[in-house]
Amino acid sequence: MGELVWLGVALFAYSLALWIYQRAQHNALLHPIVVSALLILALIYGLDASLKSVVDDIQLLHWLLGPTTVALAIPIYRQTQLVKQLGMGLLLPIVVGGMVAPLSAWIILYCLDSSIALQLTILTKSITTPLAMDTARLIGGIPPVAAIVVIMTGIVGVVFSQWIFKLAHIEEDAVKGLTLGIFAHGIGTAKAIQISERAGAFASLALGVNGVLTAIILSLVLQ
Repeated sequence: MGELVWLGVALFAYSLALWIYQRAQHNALLHPIVVSALLILALIYGLDASLKSVVDDIQLLHWLLGPTTVALAIPIYRQTQLVKQLGMGLLLPIVVGGMVAPLSAWIILYCLDSSIALQLTILTKSITTPLAMDTARLIGGIPPVAAIVVIMTGIVGVVFSQWIFKLAHIEEDAVKGLTLGIFAHGIGTAKAIQISERAGAFASLALGVNGVLTAIILSLVLQ
């Protein structure tokens, strides 16, 4: 019974957060993931409930992350011809961007003499949540922290991308989508889909390629 109650609470919290997000004209600071998480945490604190038991009760939502990630392939399929035409010119920035983002974060933590576990966890910051958590577990990182870092990276990426696109006078949807997919993964891809189907396709491609390559490379090198 508890499982159904907390699943209902989670769905209601997200629906309310989505309504707030839409009323705020898609302000990234009020992203549904952040608002719904804060609402649920406030309720848990108010009821003095066990956070671990609540997490266990909503495991179904965690499982759905996998199919949701796979579903991002749909906009890629619709832009298949364009992707074939661009070839390596499209894959190169994904690979380079996917390396620069986590390595720069790792260098900062290394210089601050952070724990090895945290350093390994930060290397998963630019891939989508399911892959980040599994990869962190394989290489000796901290899966829950990986999930938090990924979500925060996505939100910050979406917030700053709006200003960067304006400052750099970037108007091409493909470039916007590619950037959001590489540096803001799932949350960035959701934002790209709001921009256009073309932007969504490129963001999905960047998200998928970057996520798979990062997961494989980290697992092979650090496991």
